[in-house]
Amino acid sequence: MEKIMADLLRETLEELGRYAFPRFKRELSKIQPEEQYERIKLESLMGLSRAALAELLCSHYGQPYCVKVTVRVLKAMGRSTLAYALLRRLTDGANFVELYKQIVIQQASNVANVIMALLRERVLTSEQSDSIMSERTNQKRMQKLYELVPMWDVTKKYCLYKVLCATNPILTLAYTDPWEDIFYPQGPQKHTAELQCEL
Repeated sequence: MEKIMADLLRETLEELGRYAFPRFKRELSKIQPEEQYERIKLESLMGLSRAALAELLCSHYGQPYCVKVTVRVLKAMGRSTLAYALLRRLTDGANFVELYKQIVIQQASNVANVIMALLRERVLTSEQSDSIMSERTNQKRMQKLYELVPMWDVTKKYCLYKVLCATNPILTLAYTDPWEDIFYPQGPQKHTAELQCEL
């Protein structure tokens, strides 16, 4: 999950301009995290690129807390729209995984590649991967994978969505609604509330 989540945070940080990105680092160094985490000192952030900072956020805070920290920093900067966009991307991916469960189970191909990717991203353990792959058909493998999904946080569900986009692009494109933003303009607030409950 580290690469997929790091890519998501990097893409968010790339929306910050020349002056906003250094400010993000300053605000990040001021954030007082939850008790089990340590604050990242400003001197550790100096000179980091957007990609390097995204990787640091993921490795230092883990998932899903790295998202919560990023959102807090963006809001502290007055960049709430960008914060909502990050949350929206996460929850849209997670919602796809949940809403189209039966379709994914019935139609997903390249399931071995899906499982291998989830193992590399540390969404699955080796034992879980072996158990899923012991099934003989793609449908039974996906069904067994989906038995784990209710226990996942939103970042793991998003990771599955991105893996499906890479391994089953026709499937994900066929069931992604390009008109959602038009018919549900309240979307970012709705999705943000759902994600904050999970975070």
